[in-house]
Amino acid sequence: MEIRRQNDIIAFRAPGETPVAFHARNLEVADISEELWGEMTQASNDSLRSVLTDWNNEINPQTTTTVPGKEIRALTINVTQICNLKCTYCAAGGDGTYGAAQTKISVEKTLPQLKYFLEKVADSGTFRIGFIGGEPLLYPDGIRAIANYVKLMTAGRNIRAQFSIVTNGTLLTDENIALLEEIKCNISVSIDGEAKYNDAARPMKNGQGSTAVVVEGLKKLFARKENFGSITLHGVFTAENMHVAEAYEFYRQFPADAYEFTYSVSDLNQEASDTFTREMRLIAAMAYAEGGETALRKISFFNRIFSALDEQRRTENFCGAGKSFLVVDARNNLFTCPWDVGNDAMKVGQGTEVFEGALEEYSSPLIEQNNCQSCWARFLCGGGCMYVHKEATGSKHQKNGQFCERTRSLVGTAILYFKKSRQTDIQEDSDYGKH
Repeated sequence: MEIRRQNDIIAFRAPGETPVAFHARNLEVADISEELWGEMTQASNDSLRSVLTDWNNEINPQTTTTVPGKEIRALTINVTQICNLKCTYCAAGGDGTYGAAQTKISVEKTLPQLKYFLEKVADSGTFRIGFIGGEPLLYPDGIRAIANYVKLMTAGRNIRAQFSIVTNGTLLTDENIALLEEIKCNISVSIDGEAKYNDAARPMKNGQGSTAVVVEGLKKLFARKENFGSITLHGVFTAENMHVAEAYEFYRQFPADAYEFTYSVSDLNQEASDTFTREMRLIAAMAYAEGGETALRKISFFNRIFSALDEQRRTENFCGAGKSFLVVDARNNLFTCPWDVGNDAMKVGQGTEVFEGALEEYSSPLIEQNNCQSCWARFLCGGGCMYVHKEATGSKHQKNGQFCERTRSLVGTAILYFKKSRQTDIQEDSDYGKH
């Protein structure tokens, strides 16, 4: 794919395809003529140059910016800091403990925390609770108690309580599935593909493979699919396993709502990073060829980009860390990111005490803190993951170049498919930029 740029106008061309342009601030996508494509490198025609300049300077009143509120509207809770797997790439202390094993969170200490945050939010909107571990289904009673309390505290307040869980899928018993049905949970099951890859990356602590158990659990889960919020299959890919396309083929045997493909947060191998990008482009092509936009948007990354372009909605923050989102670890400490758990230097509170001074660092938009103003993908990326940046550079606000390269490449791919799906032609003499 070839890319050309004039200020905030970016043009892409895939082999054998017509060029497509993107307005980085207005989030507008348009076909452009061969003449305009050429002008972006030659600068030889004043009339064509004027068209590009005018579009670049245009302000689209329909474009909006997502601004996180100052209320904490999402809490991710480590209901355990133990796990029954020993994943090779585990960033939670290598064993799900974050360096400090905790069999289960204290419900008695957690309910006052929930009360503290819930009493601070207005009587409207959504309040999100995410359950993670370790492996959260090792403590189903804790999940039930927390969910029931949140439902009680939001009843009659016009607040929608939404629950989600990230699980390794080995404990999808009938009893645990019934619990997830009770709370209409959004479920993300971690599995890195077929057994020959997943068993190597995600073994049980006794060394046995986990895939067969997970697949049996998935079958039971999907048999009751209509009783949950959504079901996502999620894989993590490292230099040791870059079989993204094979994982996609494996996932498609299940009627999941979404597929999530993540590059390992700690892998800095340039060759692996490039391979991941190629594999993601490959599965995009596979999905689009099979089912067009609908199939492509089952891949979470592409769905996020399509949604932002459809709504012309700019994102200034990769996530709501420290703004609208906090993490409660299994000892009831507060952090801004799940990966900071276990690092006392990153603690921003404990119990019902929030260290407001520590949160001040997170108040500005990430694209400003990370100096993303000149990046054409800034409003579709939101500055990138702070933890990924820190793993590579030592600072949350010094960017990981590999992450930025992958993101820009895949955003460009998404834009090409978005235009192909919409098929609205805009040439230099038309009302450019209105997809």
